[in-house]
Amino acid sequence: MPTKSKKTKWTPAQIKEHIKNIEKAVEKHKKENKEEYFESITPEQIEKKLKRINSPMIVFQSFGSTTPGGTINYSVGIFNPDPVTRSFLWVHVFVGSGNVDSNVGTFLLNVDTRFPRLTGPLSSIGQSLAPSASATLNFSVNVPTTIERSLYLGNSCLMGIDIFDVGSYLDRSCFRFSVT
Repeated sequence: MPTKSKKTKWTPAQIKEHIKNIEKAVEKHKKENKEEYFESITPEQIEKKLKRINSPMIVFQSFGSTTPGGTINYSVGIFNPDPVTRSFLWVHVFVGSGNVDSNVGTFLLNVDTRFPRLTGPLSSIGQSLAPSASATLNFSVNVPTTIERSLYLGNSCLMGIDIFDVGSYLDRSCFRFSVT
């Protein structure tokens, strides 16, 4: 279960080491990427995130485009900067305008209900990440056959679930895909 830990203040050396580890994970996935688009966090964004969060974070994503009735393949990479293993991690993926909402409670409700909402990994214990480890979660979002040809906003929300208490919102990302 997620541990409730107080915020760590990272030293410049620790930030530099996290940036190096994240860049390694990003490069590995970039080489394996088969999707049309690949996006990753920059060293400046990593440093900014480390100054405001003390939790696993989203560090890259890849996705494509499709036609009505097709599938959007979406991969999201997460990284654990914490000095302890983090368990019971899940990513929730949905389509909608959620990204522009800073309130987590309503962010998760800004959903285009024509698309499925997906959560992964499929494991009932979620994803575990050792210190300075990363993982890639893959999703296939079915696109309705009657959907309009347009650009859509996909969202991913990284969560730490606590089975017997309130879980934690950890991070989010937004991807844009075309249905042509």
